Amino acid sequence: MAFWDEWKKLFNPGGKGGGRLKSGSLLLILLVVGTALLLFNSFFSFGGEKESPPAAPAEEAATPWTDQQMAAQLAAILSKIRGVGKVELFLTPGTSGRKELVTDMEQSRRQTSEGDSEGGTREIIEETTRSTYVLLRDAHGNEVPLVAEEEKPRYRGVLVVAEGVDDPAVKARVIEALQALLGLPAHRITVLPR
Repeated sequence: MAFWDEWKKLFNPGGKGGGRLKSGSLLLILLVVGTALLLFNSFFSFGGEKESPPAAPAEEAATPWTDQQMAAQLAAILSKIRGVGKVELFLTPGTSGRKELVTDMEQSRRQTSEGDSEGGTREIIEETTRSTYVLLRDAHGNEVPLVAEEEKPRYRGVLVVAEGVDDPAVKARVIEALQALLGLPAHRITVLPR
């Protein structure tokens, strides 16, 4: 109890000696108490774990697919069509994908006119252009360029060898699916029985 009595004496402005505590001492005590509370809060979290920011999209979405990956996924999708058995697929590449990145252009122009002692003048024009890509920082701190437009790879044609495409209705469904998935006209899709 002696401890609390001493604290009461420190904060008691009245009494025989008047206020024993000056404002500087009071500020020092408040600073110590505030620091102790901050340290206490940093060591003991009452709200549980703080939720981390949402994870970035899967890396597969950021990297372009290879033709083999695309063919494997198309074959897996086509094999789920009713009447279609085992499927093998070959894509004929047309153009690879293209990304147009956003650039920041900085142009400057400096014009200087000089005169000589004989009355002649000379004009100097300096033009400087500097172009840099605009970069964004993702949730993980990685810098990625800002994409203005992205063009997916295009294919010239596709060859499908599958079980069950002897039936014209099944073959028509396979051709229709490939037209929808690849954006190819029917004359660029060849479907053969296995």
